[in-house]
Amino acid sequence: MWSVVWGSVRKLMRILIAGIDGYLGWPLALHLVARGHEVFGIDNFARRKNVAEVGSWSATPILRIEKRLEVARTLRGLRIKFFRGDLRKYQDAAYVLRQSRPDAIVHLGEQPSAPYSMIDCEHACYTQENNVIGTMNLLWAMKEFSPRAHLVKLGTMGEYGTPNIEIPEGFFDIEYRGRKDRLPFPRQAGSFYHLSKVHDSANIALACKIW
Repeated sequence: MWSVVWGSVRKLMRILIAGIDGYLGWPLALHLVARGHEVFGIDNFARRKNVAEVGSWSATPILRIEKRLEVARTLRGLRIKFFRGDLRKYQDAAYVLRQSRPDAIVHLGEQPSAPYSMIDCEHACYTQENNVIGTMNLLWAMKEFSPRAHLVKLGTMGEYGTPNIEIPEGFFDIEYRGRKDRLPFPRQAGSFYHLSKVHDSANIALACKIW
């Protein structure tokens, strides 16, 4: 499927958004489908539960996903295919990949709060499990069902902490005891949330290398 935009040719894509119900996922979905792309989404609504758990709320009222999909369809003619699922379960990741066969995946489906991850052991472990295992399941499902898809993964500068030297773009050259090498810049996460992102980066880098 192709379209013409400002005199140039643009390929329309099948795009899966993990975490489509979030404050980044939903507006991104509307933007992409309005541009003609076929958009799929998966979410387990954990963000709503986590916000309610700590006694907080959204400054802007957020409709249920069913109402969001209905309003997008009836008012703007935008159709988004939604799957309720949990990336911590491989079968859910595999199912949505089989159904969508995406050209690109935007992965926003993670617990995004450093303070939440530091409340206690339960919240720290939940953050690590949700973020790291969810990404691992998505990677393996991509390998099996959409090996040519592009993965766009939301990260954080918090992976690097605040070192007292300039942070390079990805890698840096090191010399130690007369030997040289080019290595990933060391991460110095400051919370269990940020550390989950460090693990994500390492796992994705290995997946890219071996697959």
